[in-house]
Amino acid sequence: MPSRIPRVIRTNAIVLRHRRLGEADRIVTLLTPLRGKIDVIAKGVLRSKSRMGGHLEPLTLVEVVLAHGRSMDVVTQAQTIDAFPAAHDDLDRLSAAMYLLELADRITVEHAEAEGLHDLLHAALVRLARGDGQQVVQRTFELALLEATGFRPELTDCLRCSNPVPAEEAWWAPVEGGVLCASCARTYGEAQPIDATALRVLRAFQSQTYEEAGRIRLTDELAARMESAMHALMRSVVERDLKSAQFVSAARRARVAGEARQDAADPADAAASESDTLDDLAE
Repeated sequence: MPSRIPRVIRTNAIVLRHRRLGEADRIVTLLTPLRGKIDVIAKGVLRSKSRMGGHLEPLTLVEVVLAHGRSMDVVTQAQTIDAFPAAHDDLDRLSAAMYLLELADRITVEHAEAEGLHDLLHAALVRLARGDGQQVVQRTFELALLEATGFRPELTDCLRCSNPVPAEEAWWAPVEGGVLCASCARTYGEAQPIDATALRVLRAFQSQTYEEAGRIRLTDELAARMESAMHALMRSVVERDLKSAQFVSAARRARVAGEARQDAADPADAAASESDTLDDLAE
C-alpha cells in the first residue's frame, strides 16, 4: 500500500527566488534537504500586513511549514534562520551570493532528495557572509556543484584522447566539459587556449580541501581569467546565459577599478603577485 503524503511538513529551506502570483500571492522556489527544489505558494505575502513576506526573500535560510496542496504546497508558517546580512551589505558579496542561488536553481532537479546540495549551498553562503575570499568561494562551489550533479569537469586529461595535458599546452572546451590537448583541439573548432596558471589553480581547487584552496593567493587578473573560464563552463552545463554571472563580473571590475585608484594613491600597499600564486601551488 503506497505511503500517504503528509498533510503538513516542517523543513529548513534556502529561498532561491520568487515570482508574483495574482495580486497578493507569490510562488516561491525553495531548496530543501529532503525534497530538493520545490515551488510553493505563499498566500498574501504582498499585502502590507503580511508577517511572512520578509521571511521568504531570496538569500534566506528559513524554516517553513508547508500544507499539502493540489498542485503546489502552501506555506502556512515561515521563520528566518539566517538572512546573511553581511552579504547584503557588500555589493560584491551580494552579487556572488545571487550567482550561487541561480546556479543551484538552474542545475538542481525538482522533487529529488538534495541534502548534499542544500548543505553545499548553505556552506558557501556562510563563507561569503563571514568574509572569505569571493573567488575561492565561487570557484569551489561551482566545482563541488558540478561534482555532486554528475558534471565533474575534466581538468587534467584530454577529453578526446585521454592523455595527460600539461597546463601550458591545454585548450579549454566548455561545451565538452574540460580540457583538450593541442592535437585534439585542432579538430575541435570551439576550443580556446586557457591560461596555464588559472588551470593549475582550478586543478588545485578541484582536488584540495576548501581550507587548502583558501590559502592560494590570487591576483585580480588571475581571478578574472578563472572566472571567465568557469562562467563559460557553467553556461554550457545549464544551457543558458546566467544573468547573475554578468552582474558578478561587472561588480568585480568596479571593485578592481576602485582598488587600483586607491593603490595609485598608496603605492606601499602592494597586492599579491602571480609568482605568489605559483609559490602557494608548489607548497
